[in-house]
Amino acid sequence: MNRYDETADIELDLTQEASLEKIELGNISILTVEERSAAVLNWKNRMVSEHVSARVFAGFFDKMVRAGLPARHLNAAQQGMAEELSHAVLCGRVLQAFGERASAPLPNPLPQVERHEDASPIEAVLRDAISIGACSETVAVALVGTEREQAASDGLRAVLDQILTDEVGHSRLGWKLLDEYLPRLGAREKKRLSRYLVDVFEHQLAFHKPFVDLPPMTDTGVAFGAPDGPSNFEVFVHTMTTITVPGLAARGLAANEAWNKAITHLRAHKKLAGTFDAAA
Repeated sequence: MNRYDETADIELDLTQEASLEKIELGNISILTVEERSAAVLNWKNRMVSEHVSARVFAGFFDKMVRAGLPARHLNAAQQGMAEELSHAVLCGRVLQAFGERASAPLPNPLPQVERHEDASPIEAVLRDAISIGACSETVAVALVGTEREQAASDGLRAVLDQILTDEVGHSRLGWKLLDEYLPRLGAREKKRLSRYLVDVFEHQLAFHKPFVDLPPMTDTGVAFGAPDGPSNFEVFVHTMTTITVPGLAARGLAANEAWNKAITHLRAHKKLAGTFDAAA
């Protein structure tokens, strides 16, 4: 019997779902080759990222079940999973409006979904509430909100409106869980959660570091979805330092110390070169 080749590429193909509706992008003929290529690549990457992110909410749901959380939170996690999948289809529709196929290779291997088996069940839920809601989705709200303001057409703005609305809900879920369950933790669990912040902040910094290496993009390119690296990185840092870190600190976690430790640790390993001064 032949063994499955785990290194083989697997294609995410959303052409059928994406074809159910069409999106009007506006006059894409005004884009230069470089602007169009950057926009198409970003929408492809986003389509894959949104699709794969459904696994994160599936893991979140599983942790909630293990912690005995009520149905209202389980339903919210399920809804988040469905919304991430729907975002991928929306990105596919944008690709088709560019005249591209709504397909792209999946990461191989897929990003690991943390199980947090070293934590108590409720602590594991709150770790996800921080990494998903307070960090990733809160930053996504800021990035998509900025992008929406510059959208080239009503059709593209409608796509971003839907994604933004859902991301706001995902962010709020994380913060609500922290408000409801963080006060119930004992001192030892809160201390462990504060230590965990260093890891999650390092991940956020490393994940958004590629923005620094992207070139600036024209306003026209940005209006059709091409990323402006320096601007996106500034939005990320601003969101983390004015919303996420202060918000976690206000809830009794050592977030300021963790943010500084994360930066110091990554710099010591030469993973935050020069252009990361804004993160300090």
